[in-house]
Amino acid sequence: MASIYAQLDDCTDSLITVSQDNLDAADSWVDGELFKRGINPADVTLPNERLKTLAITWAKSLAADDGAMGADSPLVKRAERLQKTALLLAGQLTRESLGIALPTSTGSGYGSITLGRG
Repeated sequence: MASIYAQLDDCTDSLITVSQDNLDAADSWVDGELFKRGINPADVTLPNERLKTLAITWAKSLAADDGAMGADSPLVKRAERLQKTALLLAGQLTRESLGIALPTSTGSGYGSITLGRG
């Protein structure tokens, strides 16, 4: 099954081998980050370069963590740097940055309240 935001071919790295499981987990993480910001992933037109970069960065962090041999492994530090980068990128996600129009309202935007005795 293909991943949503990035493919294995997008994740070339001389030190880290990204697996399909890493990409699938990155898809779920990206979806969660979108939902946190009130963005429905179904509203995003794909492919989307911002989300692709975010998914690749998170998948690489997972792969680095998977490949680390012990707490003092250089891959642990690399995974931490990649996770920080992914969180920074995720913090920049907005509807506007993803090219999604704000929801439109058919009314004036105000509710109707009846005052007095009815």
